[in-house]
Amino acid sequence: MPTKEEHIMMVAEKLFAANGYNGTSVRDIAAKAKVNVSMISYYFGSKENLMEELFKWRMEEGLNFAKNIVENNDLTEIEKIDAFVDNFVNRVQKFRDFYLLIHTQQVISQNKNIQNFLRASKINYIEINQKIVEIGLEKGIFTKRPSFHLLQCTISGTIFNAMHGIKMYKEYLKKNNANFDEKLYESQYFQEAAAHVKTVVRALIGYQEN
Repeated sequence: MPTKEEHIMMVAEKLFAANGYNGTSVRDIAAKAKVNVSMISYYFGSKENLMEELFKWRMEEGLNFAKNIVENNDLTEIEKIDAFVDNFVNRVQKFRDFYLLIHTQQVISQNKNIQNFLRASKINYIEINQKIVEIGLEKGIFTKRPSFHLLQCTISGTIFNAMHGIKMYKEYLKKNNANFDEKLYESQYFQEAAAHVKTVVRALIGYQEN
């Protein structure tokens, strides 16, 4: 069960994604979370601090998952790459509201703390992938040294674009596929997105299946 603070952040996350930061008031959050405005003030102090804590919470959570993958000695380097991609895709699917927030905040946010969270998170992900690939190169598992920042751009950019295009691609597939199954669409869509990213990454790092 989420803590009271986490519950408030989860409610705020949905409202910020749906209505925008400026279009969401503390009273809106309190009403949706079924708590008093004073409780939000007690835990977070202000709406801006609430947004900062939300970013800190979600981004640290995601990075911890990624770091655990790197440190898992039971996985080979290609299995770590696959696990990293799967984790990224699963988080985007599960926390779509937050990743929509990331997209908008990258463009319009004037909050220096949030910008710093985003910058630090991107660099951490680049370094995590670099560490995995460098070890794979040393072992001869991989044969190409990619541009690591562009590798991360390829992973995150493809997944984010897949997230933003999910409704449009749904209409395209319904129109062009007689066997289209609407009930299975979303889970299959994200599975295909993960498989596509893995194929591209394999080409960039020079990995051949045995």
